[in-house]
Amino acid sequence: MKQAARILVVDDTAVSRLMLRGILEDKYDISEAESGEECLAIIDVSIPDLVLLDVDMPGMSGFEVCVALRREIVTAHLPIIFVSGLDTVEERLTGYEAGADEYITKPAEPEELHEKVGVCLSQHLEISHAKDSASEAMAIAMEAMTVSSELGQVVQFIKDVQSIERAEDVGLAMNNILLNFGMHAVSRVDTGDVVFVGCKKESIEAELLTRFVYHNERILSIGIRTIIRDPHIVLLIKDMPLDDEKRCGRLRDHLAVLMDIANVQLANLAARAKMLEQRQEIFTQVISMTEKQIQQTSERLITHEESSQGVMRGMLTELEGMLFGLGLEEDQEKQLIALADETSTKLEASQGQGELVNKELGAILECLYKFFNTLNESREQS
Repeated sequence: MKQAARILVVDDTAVSRLMLRGILEDKYDISEAESGEECLAIIDVSIPDLVLLDVDMPGMSGFEVCVALRREIVTAHLPIIFVSGLDTVEERLTGYEAGADEYITKPAEPEELHEKVGVCLSQHLEISHAKDSASEAMAIAMEAMTVSSELGQVVQFIKDVQSIERAEDVGLAMNNILLNFGMHAVSRVDTGDVVFVGCKKESIEAELLTRFVYHNERILSIGIRTIIRDPHIVLLIKDMPLDDEKRCGRLRDHLAVLMDIANVQLANLAARAKMLEQRQEIFTQVISMTEKQIQQTSERLITHEESSQGVMRGMLTELEGMLFGLGLEEDQEKQLIALADETSTKLEASQGQGELVNKELGAILECLYKFFNTLNESREQS
C-alpha cells in the first residue's frame, strides 16, 4: 500500500491547526508545529513532503521560515503553501518572493486546500524526476546568451509579433523570449477575452496578474519577482537576475520595448475583433431587413397572381354571357371566344414568373447567409 504523504502544519493558533488537520488527515499523515522555530527543529530531524505555513506568528514569521528553508540545499525545493489571513497583492508577492509554491487565504476551503496540496505534491514529484536534465538545459542556455544575441532576439520578436493573429500567441511569444533570456514568466492578455499564458486561471500566479490589472503602479518589484502592466498585457517575471546588476538593467530595458510592441499588436487584434463584431451586427440587420422584404414581395406576388386569375375568370364568364345578347354570327362569336381564351392562356403562363422571382430572391438571401458565416469564421479565428 502506498504510504501517505507527510504534511507539517505550522500555525501559532491551535484552532487553525485543528481545522487544517480535520480537512486533511483522512488522506495525509499530519504533524504540527506551533512556531517557526519549532518548524525548523522538526524539519532538521525529518523533512516532510509538504509544509502548510502561517504568515503572522510570534518570533519567526512565516516569510522568514520559508526563506530559511529555501537557503538549505535539502529543503530548497520542499513544497510550501502559505495559509494566511493576509490577502493583499503585496503580501502575496512577498510570500511568492520568499519561495512559496501557493498562497491560500484563511479560512481555508476544503476543496481548494485539497486541490492545491495535491498539485504541489505532484509538481514536486515531477520536478524531482526532471531536475538533472532541467539543470543541464538551463546551464547551456545561460552560457549561450550574450548581449548581441539578446538584441538580435528583441529585433526578431518585433518582426515576428506583427504577423501574430491570436492574442494567446502574443503572450506565448513574450514568455518564450524571456525564457531565452534565462527568465521564467507568465502573462495575462486581454483583447476583450482574457487568456492566461503559462499558468492556469485558478493558480496564484493568475490571481496576482488579475489583481495587478487594477493596481496603481505600472511596475511592482519585490525581490526577484516583477510585475509589469500595459493596457492589454500583464507580465509576471519570476526570477529577475538581481545578482548581476548590469544584466538586470539591460533586461529591464528590453522588457520596456517588448511590452510596448506586444501591447500594440494586442491593441490591433482587439480593434480587428471589434470591427468584425460591428460588421457582424450590421450584416445581421441587413439579413433581417432582406428577409422581411423578400417575405413582403412574395406575399404581394401571390396576392397579385390570385387577383389576376380571379379577374380573368370573371371577365370570360361575363363575356360569354354578353355574346349571346349581341346577335353576332356564329363565326364572329367563335373568333371573340378564341381571342379571350388566347389572352387567358398568356396571362396564366405569366403567373409562373412569381415562382421564378421567389427563387432569385432566395438565391440572394442564400449568398447573404454564406457571407455572414464567413464573417463568423473570421471573428472566431481572430
